[in-house]
Amino acid sequence: MKKYIILICGLMITATSCKKFLDLKPQDSYVEKSFYLDEKGLQGGLVTCYDALQSDSLYGNNFLTLGELRGDNLIDNDPGSGAGVRNQIEVFSETSANSILSGSWMGHYKAIYRCNIILDRAPAISMNENTKNQIIGQAKFIRALSYFNLARIWGKVPLVLTVQKTEEARQNTRATTAQVYQQVIDDLNDAGTKLPSSWPAAQRGRATSFAAASLLGKVYLYQKKFDLVASTLQPVVAAIYAGTTLATVPQNLTFPDNLKTSKDIIFAVQYLMGGVKEFVNQDNRYRNNNNTNIINIPPTLFETGDNRQALVASTGTGGRPGKFNSPQLNNETSSDFPVLRAADVLLMYAEALNETAYGNTEAFKALNAVRTNANASIKTPAMLITQTDFRTAVYLERRLELALEADRWFDIVRTNQMSTIFPGIPSFRSLYPVPQVEIDNINNKSGYQNDGYN
Repeated sequence: MKKYIILICGLMITATSCKKFLDLKPQDSYVEKSFYLDEKGLQGGLVTCYDALQSDSLYGNNFLTLGELRGDNLIDNDPGSGAGVRNQIEVFSETSANSILSGSWMGHYKAIYRCNIILDRAPAISMNENTKNQIIGQAKFIRALSYFNLARIWGKVPLVLTVQKTEEARQNTRATTAQVYQQVIDDLNDAGTKLPSSWPAAQRGRATSFAAASLLGKVYLYQKKFDLVASTLQPVVAAIYAGTTLATVPQNLTFPDNLKTSKDIIFAVQYLMGGVKEFVNQDNRYRNNNNTNIINIPPTLFETGDNRQALVASTGTGGRPGKFNSPQLNNETSSDFPVLRAADVLLMYAEALNETAYGNTEAFKALNAVRTNANASIKTPAMLITQTDFRTAVYLERRLELALEADRWFDIVRTNQMSTIFPGIPSFRSLYPVPQVEIDNINNKSGYQNDGYN
């Protein structure tokens, strides 16, 4: 057909340009400039932001290794698998060449890049303003979550807030951790004003205003701004107690069958099996056999009757803990990955109130709400008679309640327990080394690696 169009253009005796007849945009695939032109394109682009979180580089695989295997909840029972890259993470011998680190770095920035496209294009698109704001809010939430993880893993990282070309990216420098956290805070504050408190059932799984507030509270917790943690989380806690939008009722023994519907889930990375190419390894990560991991949570830490113990117990040879025990087909699963839960919020709230002033009745209420749901006995001031006692109890509760949810290593670091739990490990390993492939692509390499690493 093209030769006839060219012939017509050649024979035209008017001043009409041939461009009027030729549309050079590819018709079989979208390109960035021709995709984000309307609401449909913007919504499609937003889906890719959520999709980035699903990848093996992030919540599908690597984040569990970086946040859980690094801690004391697991033992790698196959140190030679994958050329030993996972085992290196566990035994603190990883280098900047570790492929899990490079994959995670690139995976997070892929999510950020996709969010930046949405935030760059959305203002110019003519559409319903409320819908547009909801899209912007979701993109800012995902970008904030990505940067929060980057800061926890590496500390100082490049703060990229626009869509960059290759040469621009080569000029990047590392922002301070405080600068990264401030951007996360700004994004979450704005997202919180744009997001609804809930979504219709067909759209469940999208970020909400409760998710933004919960993550913001967590960011403040990592900064030890305990008064802001408490004030930020208080509305979320009120909603949890009310039980209308959120609730502390995960019914743990049926985990994860209810992950998609439980009001305990504030935000989760969602998956769907059935030939939809949502490949994920997180579901089969924690088997107690000869080629994966062994759960390393001492049974003595659980009270008799605590229903969480069954979630992290072996179910026999080749068995796996019930917390992620859902069917798989061709390496696909419908089991979601919980990122923020009501129980997590209550424990953060209890911790913050205790750090502000010991003896707060609301702190005990929040702690005991989690314990009651787990069928564990309540804690009273007569049992936890000092601020230190309460702090220790919350730390233990977080380990038991959030086991295998990729918080353990980061909790160890932020609560200054690394030297106690891992004596002899140098403190610089509280952060991971910046991937060498990233450094190789940066023009100014000076100061780009974390201290202690070559």
